Amino acid sequence: MRPVLSVLLFCVAVTAAGCATVSSGRFSNPMTFTETDADTVEHVARRVLMELRFDIEYPQSSEGRLATDSLTGASWFEFWRKDTIGAMQRLESSLHTIRRRATVSISPKDGGSQVFVKVIKQRKSAPGLGPETIGQAFNIYDAQDMELVRQNELAPTAYEWLDMGRDELLEQDILERILTSLQ
Repeated sequence: MRPVLSVLLFCVAVTAAGCATVSSGRFSNPMTFTETDADTVEHVARRVLMELRFDIEYPQSSEGRLATDSLTGASWFEFWRKDTIGAMQRLESSLHTIRRRATVSISPKDGGSQVFVKVIKQRKSAPGLGPETIGQAFNIYDAQDMELVRQNELAPTAYEWLDMGRDELLEQDILERILTSLQ
């Protein structure tokens, strides 16, 4: 029964691998709205970010600039969340702890407004927690090493966030949501 389930899950993963809802580069970033003032666009952008479950970071935000707190990406089991775009990114968020931070800048331009969206993606890393050599990997259950593991269990772990660049799919999704809300 297990091989059948494994093959079925593999087929579903392969089939869903190309299911990103927005193609990269579909909208220009920054996007110009010729007939909509900056205040209206800022209000819509704020609502879009809140629908995606981002929290607006008020000390960092100012008029014309919306900055968000970091948001941990949705995994496969959080199908109702829309902040992770595409099957590959959802799989990545299921295997690693991924977070995203969005910044939306709105400025007046020629009687309308211009919107620039930037989403930075980071991965959580705990360096030094795994075995460093193959010999250490096979020595995990050695009785002599178990005492060391117990002593270090409560020691703080030095987590760090590794920069993975921009998340262009989420940027495009945010731009599309703003455009759709304004029409």
